[in-house]
Amino acid sequence: MNSILQFIIRLVVIISGFLFTFNLPHFFCIENNKIRLSFQVFLNWVKEDFLTLMQLKGPNYLEYLNVLPIAESYEYTMTILATSLLLVFFLAILTAVCVLLTPRRVQNRLKNVINFFEAVPDLLVIFLLQFLVIFLFKKTGLKIFQLYGIFGAKPYFIPVVTVSFLPFFLLLQFLIKVMTEEQNQHYVVYLRAKGIGMVRILLVHIFRNIFPLLLLQLRVIVWVILANIYLIEYMFNLNGFTKVFQKNIFLLKDFPMLIVCLVMLAIPLVAVETVGLLLTKKLNGKESARL
Repeated sequence: MNSILQFIIRLVVIISGFLFTFNLPHFFCIENNKIRLSFQVFLNWVKEDFLTLMQLKGPNYLEYLNVLPIAESYEYTMTILATSLLLVFFLAILTAVCVLLTPRRVQNRLKNVINFFEAVPDLLVIFLLQFLVIFLFKKTGLKIFQLYGIFGAKPYFIPVVTVSFLPFFLLLQFLIKVMTEEQNQHYVVYLRAKGIGMVRILLVHIFRNIFPLLLLQLRVIVWVILANIYLIEYMFNLNGFTKVFQKNIFLLKDFPMLIVCLVMLAIPLVAVETVGLLLTKKLNGKESARL
């Protein structure tokens, strides 16, 4: 019951945030070359948009399901998001453990390499992948990967790799930092004195203690992946949720459908938090799971 109530409250807060943010320009009025604050005008616009949002129950909005392929494009975008998130999560944990098992001098060199790649812009990665695929096609005549979403194509490999690049190094950098700090705790020294292997200490004991912090970091990772997906879908001309945004903003200009699309983009973040909280409760107990 508490979970359902929290979900309803969170959904109300998200929609309210969208309403207040989109109508914030109406809070400022210009009269006689002076800026005047008008709280009443701002509330009137919020009220009007809220009433418009309530009209989603009407049959007129069923036409948008034919104009905007929401379900199909949303499924494609969420597939890229879920695949990228799982890839980043498991690959970052595996790489962090491997780095921490190496000698101190090798660790420092690996950390420098990780810091370098973490600073590489996403656009550079996109252009390098495009150049690599085109170069291989020109030299070998083999079309190894589907690059662009033309003629209804839905490539997965290149978008997932490109989207996962920066989040992987961000999460890897975070894991190495917190796991290194955790290695100095007394319980780690005690476990090593008992003869427990370092791999088990890292994957079981340390990982369980840093999981609440990892959950907080996953929120950032999800937003970074969503931002990258928006960029990738635009540059690779993919048939994803980005085109729904573009049609809604530039062609249909419908405010309620824009709110619906934004709420749909917020669903992955809520889902990650819910799953992470349940796993944290299972690993550490109810009291220690409260962030």
